[in-house]
Amino acid sequence: MEIIKAVNVCFQYNHNHPVLEHINLSIEQGKKTAILGKNGSGKSTLMKLISGLLPTNSGNIYVNGYDISSNEGLKYIRKHCGIVFQNPDNQFVSPIVAEDIKFGLKSHRISIDEFPFRIKSSLEKVNLNGFEKKCINNLSGGQKQKTAIAGILALHSDILIFDESTSMLDLVSRNEILECMRSLQNNNKTIIVITQNINDVLDADFIYLLADRKIIASGTPNQVLTDTEKLEYAKIQIPFSVKIYQDLIKNGINLYSCPLSLEKLAEEICSLI
Repeated sequence: MEIIKAVNVCFQYNHNHPVLEHINLSIEQGKKTAILGKNGSGKSTLMKLISGLLPTNSGNIYVNGYDISSNEGLKYIRKHCGIVFQNPDNQFVSPIVAEDIKFGLKSHRISIDEFPFRIKSSLEKVNLNGFEKKCINNLSGGQKQKTAIAGILALHSDILIFDESTSMLDLVSRNEILECMRSLQNNNKTIIVITQNINDVLDADFIYLLADRKIIASGTPNQVLTDTEKLEYAKIQIPFSVKIYQDLIKNGINLYSCPLSLEKLAEEICSLI
């Protein structure tokens, strides 16, 4: 089921050059959709348009059938959509985990009787059981991002947008957040990933590749991440396994399919032995 749809969306800041031109996309409920592009490609601007933080100059964005430019559409997206930003420190208003989550609940006028259950439940969903009284400044980068996610889940948001949310993390913390995304998707949450890192989108259901203010490619990870010509044009790093796959073909070694990870590449090579 389609939850978000953009139709011929264009945007520019003030009287500057266009940032986005003729954007058309569809995001399915319960799926992981990635918007992939280098810095300056317009992907964060697109995130702000999708989440109702910015109005479009032209074109329309619909969420669950509501036009975001309408009062009903804006109320819906603000109630059902949460954003996890690149730097979680910019999202916190309290030094204590539970108090920070409470602030969001109060802002959305949630009954105070629901606070304990919502806080406990949201922390459990991101594997931060018992972190209610922890000081946020003492948490790791991954734990801070999980706390930010918990704050969104406490509001019962169905759509979660991750805007470069793994870019400041080490490998271990990055993998924890990616695993958290998979767990949320398994619980029918709609995941939207804004990134320039291909490792964040290997398990996506669908990818949109942005360059020169436009979507220049779209499809499954196997379709988009093996299109080396489009990736090079967009200045996105080509997966190392895809490079090896192409080198093998040039040397007369044909694998069954083009792998996107080194693990899959090893499996493909072993199958030839």
